[in-house]
Amino acid sequence: GNGDIKCKEDAKKALEKSKVDAIMIGRASLGNPWIFKETAEYLKDGTIIPKVSKEERLDTILKHLDLEIKEKGEFIAVKEMRKHISAYTKSLPGSSQFRSIVNSLDTKQKVVECLKQYFSSL
Repeated sequence: GNGDIKCKEDAKKALEKSKVDAIMIGRASLGNPWIFKETAEYLKDGTIIPKVSKEERLDTILKHLDLEIKEKGEFIAVKEMRKHISAYTKSLPGSSQFRSIVNSLDTKQKVVECLKQYFSSL
């Protein structure tokens, strides 16, 4: 089953209602790679995992940035990471202003500095 699986509760409803063998999570994982573990634990035994900390979120973004740079080079990776950074920070305080700043940056160093400054203010 797929479509409109945005959280662990949606996954459970889809499995129960449609009697499918499995579900697929797509867009809801953008900026939220933790959704898979959260959903698996919830479906397994009802466990609700605590929300990811700001430190873990920042660490994940920085690792993602490094992987993009390794794969595509700094110039392309920094530009492509803009959409991912936007997704990672979507519902955080002041994220709209932050995104307008980070979307204008063109080097890894500037992006990392901006990210660290933003996350330290949360």
